[in-house]
Amino acid sequence: RRKAVAHALNLCNYDVTRRCLIAEGWVPRSMLPATRAALQSATDGAGHAAPAILSPVDLSGPERAHHLAPGEIPPTFFRTTELTAPFQAIVDAYGTPCADEINPAPFAVVTFPFFFGLMFGDVGHGLLLVAFALSYVCNERSLRARERTMTELERFPWRGRYPLLLMGLSAVYCGLIYNDWFGNPADLWGTAWHRTPQGMRKDPHRTYPFGVDPLWHHAANGLSFVNSYKMKLSIVFGVAQMTGGLLLSAANARHRKSAVDLYGEALPQLLFLMAVFGYLVWAIFKKWATDWVALARPAPSLITLLIKFFMDPGAPPPDAPLYEGQATVQGTLALVAALCVPWMLVAKPVVLYRRHAAEAFGRRRAARDGSTKRLLDPDSENEQSEDSGPTSEA
Repeated sequence: RRKAVAHALNLCNYDVTRRCLIAEGWVPRSMLPATRAALQSATDGAGHAAPAILSPVDLSGPERAHHLAPGEIPPTFFRTTELTAPFQAIVDAYGTPCADEINPAPFAVVTFPFFFGLMFGDVGHGLLLVAFALSYVCNERSLRARERTMTELERFPWRGRYPLLLMGLSAVYCGLIYNDWFGNPADLWGTAWHRTPQGMRKDPHRTYPFGVDPLWHHAANGLSFVNSYKMKLSIVFGVAQMTGGLLLSAANARHRKSAVDLYGEALPQLLFLMAVFGYLVWAIFKKWATDWVALARPAPSLITLLIKFFMDPGAPPPDAPLYEGQATVQGTLALVAALCVPWMLVAKPVVLYRRHAAEAFGRRRAARDGSTKRLLDPDSENEQSEDSGPTSEA
């Protein structure tokens, strides 16, 4: 304990004139009253007559340049709850956001469990996970009392009980969409298909209300249909998440008024993503919304479309085109994507290199001008040293 106290005191500066210790630190503005109360409580507990003085420094005004070193930014502090703390830990594992950046943890509260549900969508497995998480949530009071004695294996699900609950609910929801109940389909609302002498036919006036029709799980091509459906859903939501991340990056650059980050990084990345994968998402919805049986045309393969987009964008598959004017659109988007690659890789480094070169030139010029002045006026150095002597002693 004494070692810890001495270590804390060594972090302070000793004022010889006023014979006191001065400590500088960061505190959230909303916690200033609590900090004052803690200092007063420590002073009263120690029995000192001299009070502890807290002098806040407003860094939003002109004093910011005096108290902050060049390039120094305030530390990051996020107020979390038992629900958001695990998701904040996940975000911090990839990198702690700066104080002037948007915190992506609130978005992760929604996206992380939902993407788990997309990957492990099953109603039965999701209900088991929900029941397991509820066993911790409903017994919080008794479990919190023995939290200190928990082993690491017990502490992990205890602290992640709310993410586990959300992940289980997402798995149940996506399992209803996939119509998977421990790997088996459930005919909850009655299938829209019926058997005829010509084979299985779908009722044109009826659609399965929610999720995949259970008859697809018994079809000969059911596995390929369900796997293709899940793959396309993963692409749609994955591109949506990446688009949201790039929009947050653009918002951070705009907030910092950093044109090089906005126009040299966020904008070309967003254009490249939309030109390639945004176009693929649009093609997925276009293929879903088109009745290829009524058109008496084979449905185009999106894998072939994406390969041809990079290999020969001006020549889509002639046997299964997706829409009219496909060659012109794909050629234009491929050109935009190709231009974004050097834009992303070259623009920002060149701007930063020229900026740093200009700063280095300015420092060298200032040093050279100072040396020239001392050579031309050698008495000025003596006068300056004479003037600075009493000040340093004082």
